[in-house]
Amino acid sequence: MRRADWPVAYQMLVPALLLEGAFVLAPLAIGFWYSLHNVRFFRMRSFVWLDNYWSIITSPLVVNSLVVTVIFSVAALVLTFAIGFGLAVWLQRDTAGHVAMRAIVLVPYMIAMLVGSMLLKWIFAQESGLTPLLLGPFGYGNVSILSDPKTAMAALVYNAMWRDSAFAMIMLLAGLKSLPVQIFQAARVDGASPFYIFRRITLPLLRIPILITLVRLFIHFINTLTFPLILTGGGPANATETVVLRMFRLGFQDNVLGQANALAVLIFAGNIILVAVLLLLFRQAKRL
Repeated sequence: MRRADWPVAYQMLVPALLLEGAFVLAPLAIGFWYSLHNVRFFRMRSFVWLDNYWSIITSPLVVNSLVVTVIFSVAALVLTFAIGFGLAVWLQRDTAGHVAMRAIVLVPYMIAMLVGSMLLKWIFAQESGLTPLLLGPFGYGNVSILSDPKTAMAALVYNAMWRDSAFAMIMLLAGLKSLPVQIFQAARVDGASPFYIFRRITLPLLRIPILITLVRLFIHFINTLTFPLILTGGGPANATETVVLRMFRLGFQDNVLGQANALAVLIFAGNIILVAVLLLLFRQAKRL
């Protein structure tokens, strides 16, 4: 670009910068300002410095929600990625049957998270759900999936896996389709086994799509609100209350917006750290 074109280029950036400032930077600044005040029922009462942050850090409920978030995110990430990877490898051929199967797998991802979570809540309901109806003939008609802490967490992970495996499949299938076929043909001519080709050729070439999929899913699961809010409501006994759901309750149920904004700032900082880790992984992956 010539130096004479710089003024025009800066003028074209102005609308994007204004939108970024209005919808990203301004809410962040307002949220941080609120986090330094005692705010109840949307009324700012007093400046409390970092008291809200200290209350958040020392709150047993927040600590519990962090543990729940890590358990849920790791379990959902491992299962969702494994199923998505398996589907991508299985459905990479372009036959009519494989294309039709891809469309079927995508159906859960096309359903809104709210609708999908409500559907699964009805399926897992103890008295009027589909699960007791199906398990009744086997003597498990009174099973209460959403009332037991362990099965409620399993239902929450299943909800995430059921919907987002299709996203992982799309990302990894696009990566598989972009690989050069000549390398695989040469490996087969040299007598390499399918397992050797997968381990020594496919996986190394797919490292960037794999990293993007893993980090995108992990950030999504850490920040999810719809799954626990609709399916379990954080229960039983806060066993499935994630950190974002705790923030939601602080702000809109307990009406302590100062603490809610302090927790939001901490969650935002955590996301920034994850992005930094992503950039480091990308840099290391390019060097491999």
